[in-house]
Amino acid sequence: MNIYKFSDVVKIISGGTPNTKIKEYWNGNIKWLSIADFKDVNKYVYDTDKKITLNGLEHSATKMLNKNDIIISARGTIGALAILSCPMAFNQSCFGLTSKDNSILLNEYTYYYLKNYIKILKYKKEGSVFGTIDTSTFNKILIQYPPIKEQQSIIKILSLLNGKTISTPN
Repeated sequence: MNIYKFSDVVKIISGGTPNTKIKEYWNGNIKWLSIADFKDVNKYVYDTDKKITLNGLEHSATKMLNKNDIIISARGTIGALAILSCPMAFNQSCFGLTSKDNSILLNEYTYYYLKNYIKILKYKKEGSVFGTIDTSTFNKILIQYPPIKEQQSIIKILSLLNGKTISTPN
């Protein structure tokens, strides 16, 4: 397996927040993610507490992510991670992640890779009082990945394990 700089194979997308004082930007039908929407999910995020309008999307720094893209928290609760079940916009406390080439790297494989890399990522955070990661943090991450068929096998096994609950003896 080859080793790559994470940012060379994964597109890193910054989010934003429409102006909360402009009512026309809010209570629309576009799901808008904040960390609270996915910090406690098992794998997928299905809904958001807040919604924005198309006008809010077009007049702010927020971006749309696609179904199966990854969302990761970058401030406060660092490293909360989820896969989107449908298109959603997101705020500036998060990064959207998507493979630059789905024929060589699957988003779900990237999700599991990061899930295991979170502890290291937390050590690489910037800022001492209010921990954050920024786009340069992703330049420090190295990722290696096998061919697509092997990624699919790994995903299948990890998805099965992800769905299991571990019981402990009383």
